[in-house]
Amino acid sequence: MKLLVTGASGFVGRRFLEMAPTDWEIVCLGRSQPANLTECWIQCDLSDQESVESAAKKVSDETFDAVVHLAAFVPKTAADDTLENARLGNIDATINLLTYFGEKSEKIIIGSTAEVYDQSKIHGPITEDNVVAGGSYYGSTKMASELIAQSYVKKMNKELTVLRFSVMYGGYDPIARAIPNFIRAAKASEDLTIRGAKVLRDYIHIDDVARSIICAVNADGAGVVNIGTGRGVSIRETAQAIVDSTQSTSRIAVLSEDGGSDIVIDISRAEKLLNYHPEVFFPDKLKEMEKLYK
Repeated sequence: MKLLVTGASGFVGRRFLEMAPTDWEIVCLGRSQPANLTECWIQCDLSDQESVESAAKKVSDETFDAVVHLAAFVPKTAADDTLENARLGNIDATINLLTYFGEKSEKIIIGSTAEVYDQSKIHGPITEDNVVAGGSYYGSTKMASELIAQSYVKKMNKELTVLRFSVMYGGYDPIARAIPNFIRAAKASEDLTIRGAKVLRDYIHIDDVARSIICAVNADGAGVVNIGTGRGVSIRETAQAIVDSTQSTSRIAVLSEDGGSDIVIDISRAEKLLNYHPEVFFPDKLKEMEKLYK
């Protein structure tokens, strides 16, 4: 199996490289070289057309079993979510990748997010048929990149799998999500302040994220597929699990019981088409994550 992978130095890509079968040949494309990378790496800024064109010339005679596009602009904080950042990192990067590397493989796999769904219209577990309407520039541009890829594979007669990941956790997560924030607060014996205590989240461990990508590589193109665990954990339960795990003296300060929609993923399509089955369920492996945060 020979793959071209983008975003290999990121949160998802790094773990995917670590868990991918050792007999796979992987060529990585990105701005920074992944730590401890033994596979081939080509320096490339996907948002810059000239940079992508130059990188493509270095593998002009090569073909791949799959192109795995994990590179993306993901805002670390709400302030980072600007239209320019999102456009360059998600839309422009996807267009440039498909333009210069899309013809090198019959199968294209794209990492996406459940943030493309319109949370105001979610009732019950989220299926792939739920209404989409990104509530952020990140979510909107990820949706746009999905549509661009769908148009591309239809025109070029190729296979496509889009993996819409639920709320990720595990390892050192650089994004200011609830779990890393709660861990930092608990270890500092600070109050864990929560809004929407009853709201449910489907937390997917980074190991299962990586496993889902491996499943997608080994399967036929499946179109849009949700990736999660199918289980919901309330924000209150999340905070309490972290307080208990860290043996913290932190109090849980609840500002509101409700607020926001549940995000719980229906994974039946992933189970059927990708043979994907989650193996880690929150708070599993929380101890491993705690060691990485001060």
